[in-house]
Amino acid sequence: MNCGCHPNKADKSFTHKPVKDGECSSCHKPSDQKHPKVKKGAFLLTDNGKAGLCNECHERKDIKKYVHGPVASGDCLDCHDVHQGDNKFQLKESGVALCYMCHDKTKLGRKFPHPPIAEGKCLDCHDPHQSDNKYILKADGSDLCIMCHDKSMFTGKSIHGPVATGECSACHVTHGTQYPHLLKHSFPEDFYTPFNKSQFELCFKCHSASIADDQRTGAATGFRNGMFNLHFLHVNKADKGRSCKVCHDPHASSQPKLISSKVSGFGRWRIPIRYTKNDVGGTCVVGCHKPKSYNRIDPVVNP
Repeated sequence: MNCGCHPNKADKSFTHKPVKDGECSSCHKPSDQKHPKVKKGAFLLTDNGKAGLCNECHERKDIKKYVHGPVASGDCLDCHDVHQGDNKFQLKESGVALCYMCHDKTKLGRKFPHPPIAEGKCLDCHDPHQSDNKYILKADGSDLCIMCHDKSMFTGKSIHGPVATGECSACHVTHGTQYPHLLKHSFPEDFYTPFNKSQFELCFKCHSASIADDQRTGAATGFRNGMFNLHFLHVNKADKGRSCKVCHDPHASSQPKLISSKVSGFGRWRIPIRYTKNDVGGTCVVGCHKPKSYNRIDPVVNP
C-alpha cells in the first residue's frame, strides 16, 4: 500500500510481506496524536522491544546456547531492512559483504583461504542467528567438516588422535593460513626433502622432535631394528629424506600406525605399501624397495 505521503516501500526485489500486502498496521499502530500534524509519535510500533516486534510473526531466533550478537541484543535491523531490499530476506548487503559490515575482513585474508571463505559462503559453516555449537557453527567438531569432506577420509583401522576426537582444528585453521591445506604450522609438500625440524613443526607440536635425532636408540622410537633407528634412516638424507606423509596418512588408514596403503609417488603411479605389524616389529612390502622386516628385540638381517 502506498500511503500517498510516504515513499513506496514495496518497489524493490524483496519486500517484507506485511509491506507487500499493504498491512502497515501489522507493525504500526496509531497513538492518540494526530497525523500528519505530529510527524513522530502519531504511530507506534506494536511492540517497542526491538526483536519483540519481529517475534510477533517470526519464530524466535535467540533461544539456543550461542546467539549471534545482533540477534541477542534484538538488533535485527543491523542486518535486515524492515521494509524492502535488493537482497533476499531484505538483507542490507549480499553474501559475505553483509558479514564484513561488522567483522574485520583483514583477519580472514590469508595466503591459503578455506574455500567457503574465498567464495564468500560463511553460511556453509555458520548459522546467522543461533546454534547450540560455539561460534554459531552448524555442527560440532568433525561433524561440521564432514558436511563437505568425505567421511571415509576419517575412518579406518588406525585413526590419527585429533581426527578420532573430532579436533580437526588441532592441525587445521578453519578460515585460512599461510600454509597449504589450511595447516596450522609448517609441513613440507615435497616427497623428498632434506630433514629439518622446523619444516615439520606441525608434527612436532605433538610428537617428539627427537624421534629421528640418533641413528642408534633404544627408546626414541619403536620403529627400529634392534637399536637401529629406522625413522632416522628414512628422513636423515641430504637429498632424499622422506616426508612423514610418504608412509603415514595424516587422517586415517586401513593399516596399523596410520601406514598408508598407497601414496603419491612419481607421475600418476601411486606407490603401494603393505605393512604387517607384530608385537616386536613388523614387515613392509612396498613399491620403493625390497620387502624388509624389523625386530626391536632380535634384529633382522635384511637383504
